[in-house]
Amino acid sequence: MTNTNFKHTPNIYGRLPRGGSHFGKRPGQGNNHTGFINPWNPNGPKNMDGEPRKILFLSKRGMSRSPVAREIMRSLIEKSDHYGKVMILAGGVSKAYDQCHTDGRMKDFCKQFKYQLQTYSRFADHALLANASLIITLDHESEEFVSLHRQSFRFDTRPFGIFMAPGSKPYVSDPFERGDDVSPEECYQEIVSCLEFGCSKLLSSLATLLG
Repeated sequence: MTNTNFKHTPNIYGRLPRGGSHFGKRPGQGNNHTGFINPWNPNGPKNMDGEPRKILFLSKRGMSRSPVAREIMRSLIEKSDHYGKVMILAGGVSKAYDQCHTDGRMKDFCKQFKYQLQTYSRFADHALLANASLIITLDHESEEFVSLHRQSFRFDTRPFGIFMAPGSKPYVSDPFERGDDVSPEECYQEIVSCLEFGCSKLLSSLATLLG
């Protein structure tokens, strides 16, 4: 487990061009590859239709923070009593970044912790929101997005900040908006540490949150 005592850093490559055009878009609109599902215990908590409960992590682009959160939470679920009863999803709230490649440098950084990030981002469209039992927002943009759509869907939502260490900033740092005095590796380390800590707290609260 990584050290959680890192200073908050706001930035990583500078601002992305509008539309994220320099990121490789995924050809076509194939099946959803952002979810995780395992064979489940028939006595586990599921929706009324027998499907596992779905937790959706949201961030601005869905290219870095939410995929990392998904993988960390997935790895924790695998070792818990919730194994097979919960599906973990990740998405972004900016449609311009739908089906873009996940942040490659973050993906490589996470391999040292055995986290295998999904290949493509996914916009949080109607289908993704409609199937979510619990939405966890990682930044201001995703909080606003959820607030705008909350009346149209039946889901519960929590800001990730409530699971972060005392004294932390309310949002997970955006790696694309880090300061020039902070290296990419330091920023990535902070993000992973923050998400590991928060996801462990979220795991301990799942029984209450999912009912």
